[in-house]
Amino acid sequence: MQILPSPLPLVLSRNQGISHTERGWRSGALTRLARGVYVETEPWRVLPPWEKYLVQVHAVIAIDPRRVICHESAAALLGVLIAYPGRPVHVLAGEGSSREYRGVRTHVFVEGRDTIIVDGIRLTSPSATAVDIARTRPPAEALAYADALLRIDSTIIPESLGALNEALVSGRGRRQACWALERATGIPESVLESASVAVVEWLGYEAPTLQQEFCFEGQLDRCDFYWKDADVIGEADGDTKYSAESGDPTAVIIKEKGRENRLRRSTAGLVRWGWRELHEIDPVDAALRSAGLQPVRPRDTMRLANFSPLGRD
Repeated sequence: MQILPSPLPLVLSRNQGISHTERGWRSGALTRLARGVYVETEPWRVLPPWEKYLVQVHAVIAIDPRRVICHESAAALLGVLIAYPGRPVHVLAGEGSSREYRGVRTHVFVEGRDTIIVDGIRLTSPSATAVDIARTRPPAEALAYADALLRIDSTIIPESLGALNEALVSGRGRRQACWALERATGIPESVLESASVAVVEWLGYEAPTLQQEFCFEGQLDRCDFYWKDADVIGEADGDTKYSAESGDPTAVIIKEKGRENRLRRSTAGLVRWGWRELHEIDPVDAALRSAGLQPVRPRDTMRLANFSPLGRD
């Protein structure tokens, strides 16, 4: 387990001098993130929003390294980049009152929280972080965080998250957290896959097998979702799968096309969707129906109506 470093170097007044950083800020060359903490404006301007949030978390740590980082801010440090700028950086305090001030949300707990120190930074443990997020964020987002944190810390037993939630003295958010924590497995390999698990359930479909492996034509392939009774495969594809981040885009597309053709030849159907289809919801429903799947329960219209965009991959 390691801390994800800041995508941009921080410029600190205590190192560069107050007059130097003030001049840079007034000229527009520097952007101030917090008192005494700056970044260069041009690289900051083009940085993706999820990475901007990570920089902001590191800026808060730079002000006071003794702080304990929690909630989605702790998850970001561990590599789970879902939160966007505009959300506060979350810190833990042992006394005082919970409040939000200048982009920092302070949480005060009446009971101890499991904390760790990684690369000199203090933060809540992955299991405590998953529970805290599940108590405060919408269910699909909470599930995505919990799955990702389970992948990061393979020592966590998924069932222990529910037990930890029940064991907390504070009942605030306990019931809300149950849905995500009961479904978290760590098996989905991306935020998109975890969010898809939620939407598929809320649409009323039978729960698929996740990351099912097939050996067809001498090749071992794995799919995101598989409905065995209907012999149908579902694939949730994010934008980065075919980007330069994944290597040579042409080679990636050729390899993926070969895999898809093998799966199509060997099963009754294969459907794909991405973030756009998932956010619109109905295209995913239409794709599953076109492959021969039928809902086994009524739609969860309330959760579907409250499903909000998240993620990036």
